[in-house]
Amino acid sequence: MAKKPVAEQPSPESKRGAKPLPTAEIVGDQAVASAEAARHGELVAMNDHQQALVDQFGDGLPWHPDHYEAAIRIEIGRSAESFLRAGRMLLVARGCAVHGEWSGMLKRLNLGEDTALRMMAWARQVEGVANPARVRDLQAAASTIGKMIELSRLPDEQFRALAEEGRTGELDLDDVASMTRDELRAAVREARADLESKDQRINKLSDDLNKEHEKTVKAQRRWKAADLDQQLVILKQGVTEAEQSVLAALGGEKSGLRAAVRALAAHASDNGQENDAAIFISDMIGRLLNGVRIVRDDEDLPIAIPLVNDGEEG
Repeated sequence: MAKKPVAEQPSPESKRGAKPLPTAEIVGDQAVASAEAARHGELVAMNDHQQALVDQFGDGLPWHPDHYEAAIRIEIGRSAESFLRAGRMLLVARGCAVHGEWSGMLKRLNLGEDTALRMMAWARQVEGVANPARVRDLQAAASTIGKMIELSRLPDEQFRALAEEGRTGELDLDDVASMTRDELRAAVREARADLESKDQRINKLSDDLNKEHEKTVKAQRRWKAADLDQQLVILKQGVTEAEQSVLAALGGEKSGLRAAVRALAAHASDNGQENDAAIFISDMIGRLLNGVRIVRDDEDLPIAIPLVNDGEEG
């Protein structure tokens, strides 16, 4: 009777390459429950966000797109006093509206997006002003929606200064009240330019300080790496640079101290004021010579400096 063939056993090498089975996917009721939990978390987060906006800007009106659209329409139709309230409601509507609600609301309100953004900017900036009375003064000075829109273009720092201190740069509340919208637009543009120029000056000063610090660090490294002779050369270079600065300040016939003295002397000579000018110039030169002598005769100098005939020593 023929023997049955023995089944071939897998070799250890083939077992070594076997891959683990993938983790079983969650299906059925467990998957549904997981999705519902995630959706519930999203809804809670969205509701918290909406409630925070309503609490801050909604003035007690619960969120509903129809309610807010109607309220914004009423505020826009009123005087400039309602500009702030409309802006606050727009902030809530923009933050709470779902996809499509916001753009549709603006179209139905016949409100351009830029204008809506300006109204919201005004509301946010006013929120940063601590004293409500100052806000009322600012709104009274602006008086029209158009001028409020222009003021909303001010950076927050300048807006707060105008509201709380009554002035930012060259622009003050009296100017706001008397200007036309076009004049105010130009003034706001100038105020923004002044702030940008100030920022540029601060940035330049910071850059200059950083460069000076880097020069100092490099000089310190250079000094530590130098031998005695090189260190003497470095110190001589420092003295020479200071000397050149002094000589440059003294100037020549057309610049610096010498030119200034010549101009004063010429004016005094032409107008009979020689004595007064001579005393003034003499005192000035005396102070300069005294300053040089103080450097020369410094008691802390470890070496003697030969005297130079400057008219004082015989």
